[in-house]
Amino acid sequence: MNYGCQEEEDWRVQNYEARRHHQQLKKTLPFVKLPSFNGDSNPNVYLEWKAKVEQTFNVYEVEEDQKVKLASLKFEDYAMQ
Repeated sequence: MNYGCQEEEDWRVQNYEARRHHQQLKKTLPFVKLPSFNGDSNPNVYLEWKAKVEQTFNVYEVEEDQKVKLASLKFEDYAMQ
């Protein structure tokens, strides 16, 4: 690449910022292992599941806007509907 000094510096900064942003995304979407939930009609089963999920989210400091997305991945059977 044959950039001028300022153009080359701008490119380096943009490239660095893009890599940094990608690394931060990987940190904000942790690979958490959540228990599955099948939609059991017993409210106590749901409350136990919810407590375990919230505990896991707190440990991994999952962002509020990611919680529903991650938890819904663990819905199975009736809970998916």
